[in-house]
Amino acid sequence: MAKKNRTKIPQVNKVRAILQKEINSKCPNCENTDVGHFEIHHIDENPENNQIENLILLCPICHSKITKKDIQIDEVKKWKNNLVNRNSDIQFISVTVDSENCGWEAIKGAINAFEAVRFKSLFPILNFTFINNSEKTILLTNIEIKNQRLPIGLSGPVIDIPTILRPTIKYKIRLPKDEETINTVLNDEIIIPKNTAFKFQVEIFNDHMESFMPPHNKYAIYFKFGFNNDFYIDAPMILLNSSKYYDRLTHVGLG
Repeated sequence: MAKKNRTKIPQVNKVRAILQKEINSKCPNCENTDVGHFEIHHIDENPENNQIENLILLCPICHSKITKKDIQIDEVKKWKNNLVNRNSDIQFISVTVDSENCGWEAIKGAINAFEAVRFKSLFPILNFTFINNSEKTILLTNIEIKNQRLPIGLSGPVIDIPTILRPTIKYKIRLPKDEETINTVLNDEIIIPKNTAFKFQVEIFNDHMESFMPPHNKYAIYFKFGFNNDFYIDAPMILLNSSKYYDRLTHVGLG
């Protein structure tokens, strides 16, 4: 693989100010506040990619840990996603699983990862909680889902994430084929008043329930939620039947 050349970040002082505001002058990992010594890190480790979405401001110690691979790229992506989300009008709060009505539970020690443990129902039912921080009423109008099948052998085994609301509605969304994206326009839209938290469910189904049966059916699921037929909010990656995401391994599609 050819080595990328480091290019100077255009308007680096302006970019640094934006990144410092994004982290609220505090390292997103260790909460160091000596921001004058912070360093700009390229999240995808490509020094030619100077898009603001690929940059994050970190303290030298955490930056060094990333360089030494003590902190993996997926963790850094998570920091960036949380920072962007925190400053958004529509704020993602949590995703949990409705273990009472499906055979899935959260995987201990993992974040946003769930596994099938009972044959009650192998269709996972996920609870999504957001807050509308804006000063206007909005509509949830679309749900976009992308699926990536993970290689066999990646495993995980419940962290109980507090729920603050009762779901207003349950949407049934088909599991896309490997590497496919499905965008569903919702017939039953949710009206969300300003400065209000809201919660809804998504049941992921397939023609064959066995598609979700462990240990050979492991997925990384990516959700985008559309509002007002105008803009989308990304939810963090969700893992099904796996506690880790190995994006550096050879992809295996099992048909």
